[in-house]
Amino acid sequence: MNEPPEVQFRESHDSPIGKVWFSFSPEGELLAIHLPSGARLRAKGGRPCGAPTRSQVGKWLSTFMKGTPCDFPGPWRMPGHSPFMSKVYRFVSRIPVGHTKSYSEVAQACGSPRACRAVGTAMAQNPMPLLVPCHRVLAKDGMGGFAGGLEQKADLLEIEAG
Repeated sequence: MNEPPEVQFRESHDSPIGKVWFSFSPEGELLAIHLPSGARLRAKGGRPCGAPTRSQVGKWLSTFMKGTPCDFPGPWRMPGHSPFMSKVYRFVSRIPVGHTKSYSEVAQACGSPRACRAVGTAMAQNPMPLLVPCHRVLAKDGMGGFAGGLEQKADLLEIEAG
């Protein structure tokens, strides 16, 4: 996943699945969440006004990783570079903790029942995993793909199952 060019501030937090990075705009809006991967990220800049505190982000992540539904403590940007992708991300952001949908169910709910591959592409490009919980979108015959790997997807689903 490419990071938006306007990132001013980046910080990491430890979690049960490893180090999770949060990238913010100059205005304090969350732009991206980076799950553990082979990418080499580093802390960047100073916390902008309007961004949640380190403690608030850490508390949110901890609560999320316990499988408890919770709202992010600050502003964040819903992704989507096309009307269809925006629909997909909005729909997926409303899949409740502990529930899953198939790629075809998401495509159908977004008005394009044959666009399963496009849903998969949107999930692969999702800059907001956890807030747009792409790990809750599964293939009809199994897990499907996941940018962080299938083991990480399974771990997130297990955490949410309690």
